Amino acid sequence: MHHLETKATIDASPAGWLPEELRIPDGNPDLMHALFEGNPDMVLVAGADGRIAGANGRALAGLGYSREQLEGWPIELLLPMAARARHAGHTREYMKNPSFRPMGSCMNLHARDSRGNEFPVDVMLQPVKAGTGNYVVAICHRLEDALARAHLQIHALVDNHRDHAVNLLDAEGRILTWNESARRFYNLTASEALGKYYSILFTPEHIAAGEPERHLEEATRYTESPRTTGWRSRADGAAIWIETYLHCTRDPSGRNLGFTLVRRDLTSHKRAEEAQRETNRALAESEQRFRLMVESVTDYAIYMLDPQGRVVTWNVGAERSNGYKPEEVLGQNFSMFFPSEAVAVGLPVEELAAAVDNGRYEAESWRVRKNGERFWALVALTAIRGSEGELRGFAEVTRDMTAPKLLEASLARQASDLEKRVVERTVQLESTVEELRRKNEEIATFADVVSHDLKEKEVLLREIYHRVKNNLQVVQSLLKMRARSLPAGDAQAAIEASVQRVHVMAMVHERLYRMPDLTGLSLRAYLRDVAEGAIASHAERPDRIEFQLDAVEIPLTLDLAIPFGLLANELISNCIKHGLPHGRPGRIHVSIERIPSAVRLVIEDNGIGLPENFDAAKCTSMGIKLAASLAHQLGGRLEFTAGGGCRVQADLTRLGVPAENGQHQVLIPGSCAA
Repeated sequence: MHHLETKATIDASPAGWLPEELRIPDGNPDLMHALFEGNPDMVLVAGADGRIAGANGRALAGLGYSREQLEGWPIELLLPMAARARHAGHTREYMKNPSFRPMGSCMNLHARDSRGNEFPVDVMLQPVKAGTGNYVVAICHRLEDALARAHLQIHALVDNHRDHAVNLLDAEGRILTWNESARRFYNLTASEALGKYYSILFTPEHIAAGEPERHLEEATRYTESPRTTGWRSRADGAAIWIETYLHCTRDPSGRNLGFTLVRRDLTSHKRAEEAQRETNRALAESEQRFRLMVESVTDYAIYMLDPQGRVVTWNVGAERSNGYKPEEVLGQNFSMFFPSEAVAVGLPVEELAAAVDNGRYEAESWRVRKNGERFWALVALTAIRGSEGELRGFAEVTRDMTAPKLLEASLARQASDLEKRVVERTVQLESTVEELRRKNEEIATFADVVSHDLKEKEVLLREIYHRVKNNLQVVQSLLKMRARSLPAGDAQAAIEASVQRVHVMAMVHERLYRMPDLTGLSLRAYLRDVAEGAIASHAERPDRIEFQLDAVEIPLTLDLAIPFGLLANELISNCIKHGLPHGRPGRIHVSIERIPSAVRLVIEDNGIGLPENFDAAKCTSMGIKLAASLAHQLGGRLEFTAGGGCRVQADLTRLGVPAENGQHQVLIPGSCAA
């Protein structure tokens, strides 16, 4: 046995088991002896100098020492060699202000017996004042291996939680544990915090308002206090934005064992939120100034279009020039301002394409007012792009040039009339022949133009689908980058779900781009792509999920393909995430069949089934709400059935309406096959 220093002299009683002044003063030491020696745990008594003043028989047997070998020696004699020097400092600090410390304080404690064997223990400390002396009674409970491992795991979890300050409090609110995040949050060491009332973590203002006591009272009454956020001050005076959560821990009988205090530093999030709010405010002011400037211009029609050519803003000048109120044009395609013959030859689409290719398009052409009156317009159309070069829309400025145009036309007519009067009688036959030849050439030219425009329109549609697909892939990439930068949780899951939804829309345009013609999109092939994408994105073990598809072939237009694909994606993803979670093996079966005036979609799995008392109408899941909205858009509603898994059925009436006269319809953006 290695002694730490010279043994101190203890004035022990003849009984030799406890200092005289700690015995019951009524002259009956037998009762105190029975309590001391009858304790099933090891009991040690230490004086204010940190030396062992007494030990019960359980302690002597468990530690392998005789009473003479143990009493009078520093308490560090019973600790592992590596912990002795550090513990001596802890002992001195504790003896300056001793306080009760219960067992279960999540402290990693070990004892060492006389043979050098080390084993985990849990210790309760109770200060005792007897006569003129101060003592500490230590009750040591030897932990079993499994309990010790659990004890150490809890300790590691609390101490290594880097993002949260996690503190365990006793039933009176005294701090029992102190992890690294707590030290960083509050700039306090463990020796400065342990054993102190947890109000030291509050500002003087909050202490004066009674917040620490109110939080303990609420947690005791309701098991947990409401989560709160607010500015707090660290020990160095720095302001931090803290989210606080206080939970009351109880034993099976309901007795309060203590509290768990969790605080999270959200200062960076708060600063970012305030910066974003300030940026939004500045942008709103800038937008307001620009809007006031545009609305004050009355001689020019100035309005904005989205990338598809729909009107999103409308100024006073546009209202005067075109005759429409804002509510009559907002959201409408700007082709409504063109004569019907210009729309027929695709002039609106050509103008947008020219602005996209060249950045700006300028021309003079006829436009139509609300009352059907035509006017000659000088048009400047500019493509608006974002910081990454993506197309955000168009700005169009139109000026009414009807008066100069009519004057020019009038002069041309007068000159033509004069010329005709001079040569009318002498060249009548020649004029007739020339007119016939010219008409023939015009007919041939017009036929060439129509043929060219039809081919150009199909090429343009394919280019539009290709560009939309590329833009959606860019959106997917941006969302994936953002998801990787977020911690695992609801936000990351929401962004990953959005990535899959964007992927579903991109698949439509990819298939349209590669189709030999634009008469219809194959529902069966498209549905299989959607299902495989959902399984690959949401299943932890895609190889353990069996997918079955029974579907009739139905051609889909663009306006039906996107909501149908999103609906199928949401329902299949729901089967994976809730019916077959955590890599659970199973089967997903999808069937499509025609019924009178509709198409029936059924998606079912053999997973864990629906929750008890499930009501889709009251469900708050964003996925279920989105699926219900998409089903309604396609003319149906969702019906959920439990039993050996989950079954969802929707009769979609819009998919059951055939094209007019049995003809296939060309997939033009903005059209509706129904």
